Amino acid sequence: MIRKVTLVSREIDGIAGAGGLKDVVRGLADTLYDRGYDVSVIIPRYGFLRKGRTVHNLKVPLGRRSFNVGVSEMNLSGISIHLLDAPCFSDKNDIYTYTAEDAPEPFQIGRGHTDVDEMNALFQAASVLDLMRDETAPDIVHGHDGHTGLIPLFMMKFGNPGGFFDRTGFLLTIHNAGRAYQQTLGSLSRAEELTGLPVSALSECILENQVNPLMAAGIFGNVNTVSPGYSRELLSGRDGFSGELGPEYKRRRIKLKGIYNGINPAQWQGGALFPEDGRPARRRHVCRELTGGKYPEVKVSGGIPDPELPWIVFHGRLTVQKGIDSLIGLPGDLDGYSGKFNFIIYGQGESDIEKSVQLKTESESGWIFLEGYNRELTSQLIAAASFVAVPSRWEPCGQIDMIGQSLGALPIVHSVGGLKKIRHLIDGFRYSEKKGAGLLGFLQRALEWEWKKQRRVSRMRKNAENIVYERRVWRKILVRGYLPLYRKSQKHIRHRVR
Repeated sequence: MIRKVTLVSREIDGIAGAGGLKDVVRGLADTLYDRGYDVSVIIPRYGFLRKGRTVHNLKVPLGRRSFNVGVSEMNLSGISIHLLDAPCFSDKNDIYTYTAEDAPEPFQIGRGHTDVDEMNALFQAASVLDLMRDETAPDIVHGHDGHTGLIPLFMMKFGNPGGFFDRTGFLLTIHNAGRAYQQTLGSLSRAEELTGLPVSALSECILENQVNPLMAAGIFGNVNTVSPGYSRELLSGRDGFSGELGPEYKRRRIKLKGIYNGINPAQWQGGALFPEDGRPARRRHVCRELTGGKYPEVKVSGGIPDPELPWIVFHGRLTVQKGIDSLIGLPGDLDGYSGKFNFIIYGQGESDIEKSVQLKTESESGWIFLEGYNRELTSQLIAAASFVAVPSRWEPCGQIDMIGQSLGALPIVHSVGGLKKIRHLIDGFRYSEKKGAGLLGFLQRALEWEWKKQRRVSRMRKNAENIVYERRVWRKILVRGYLPLYRKSQKHIRHRVR
């Protein structure tokens, strides 16, 4: 029986977040708590976070070295959050990349932390030792992404002598299997030196000549990913971005179930309530707030958008994965639609991509760049938009498409991975570059319908809202997807590392 669940993650919304992972961890935690489960979350204490109430201190052995890790606790809407405190976490002012305040050299600003492997190893080992300070082990430890793939090995190493985790299942959710996200540790000797884990176990986890935490999770625990479409792409090796991970899972008969992420519509709609209703009124409201400087953390390039025109919004991390190059390469007037739309690119990310977006919006009329992030603005902006563009090269699940559906902004998505859940011309638009009209063609069609086929677009918006409540809310995702997988994970416990 599942009663006690611990989520282990590098981020959670409301405390520390960088991408869609934060929303998934928060959505799962909130839903588990609301349904009466004993749920807790373990994350690092980054430099921008205050310590909570001191709980205990840990001495963590890693290879030939030991590290002192402080553990403090805070409460997030009833959920117990444990913060792991060590210099490699607290000297960072961002979750994954250097900032101007902490970068060792100026050229490293915006780039990934050079000690990420050490951070991940310490985070996982300390998380397991933190769990062992409790009187009872959790029924499920649910890790998120490659940062947590070694946890079942640490559970077996630290917990085996007394059998502490004998009834604990481990599940890792792969939110992104792209090579850059797999958190590989290099050679067998380097992985042993970093972690102190037995060579006999680490040697089973080698993929493409590197010790791979996602292989560890699949072999010694259980894995899933965040949509059936992405699962199929990975196992077939067709996705083109994850190397041999999926084919190796298939060869070893490692099951990889796809479970869509959910959303909590009320969480987004709460920030999108306006004194006036209707999309034009919402656009005017957002323009007033941008003009008034309500969001100082968001820099505006290209001018304030026109509230009398339909808005197309891109929102997400500015990375190669998200397909920003396909937006930058579009003709500024979308081939004949000058003065009939505003295209708003909203987000932050890789510095060279940010510069390219800024140049695009400064040189093309009707294109706006909102650089930065504010949660309230996100809700307001999407609720005011007519469409959200999601041109990702690959996309494990997609969340902005569902948020758009819940707020009336129809998604225009690239037909990959989890974005295939959008039903073409029913609750959104879905295009493939290999056949039929591509991104440009469906942007044009969407604008044409917004101007001339209001009734059809309204029907699509109603379909989109309905599908979110019927299939995509977290309560249903938990009951239909994760709870059955938790039960299977608890039955599949492998104890071999001594």
